[in-house]
Amino acid sequence: MAKARHDRISALIKDVEGVAKRLRADVRKTAAAAPKTLEKAANELRKRAAAAAGQVEKYVHELRRDLERGMKKPVKKAKARPKSKPAPAM
Repeated sequence: MAKARHDRISALIKDVEGVAKRLRADVRKTAAAAPKTLEKAANELRKRAAAAAGQVEKYVHELRRDLERGMKKPVKKAKARPKSKPAPAM
């Protein structure tokens, strides 16, 4: 009975070691791929940030242009001439 118990413990230890070995290999693969993935994500974020900054600059430029137009003194219109009276009916 003691031998069977020892065999089960040994088998369990071998299984745990095998799982640990596979886990270590999976972590290595993931870690090797992570820098590429992070670099790709960082490049995408940079592109999106640049696009957003460009849009903000465009809107600020349009806003400034519209405000400057509004600040100009309005052009005075010529006084309207009085309408002529209709001819008297005879």
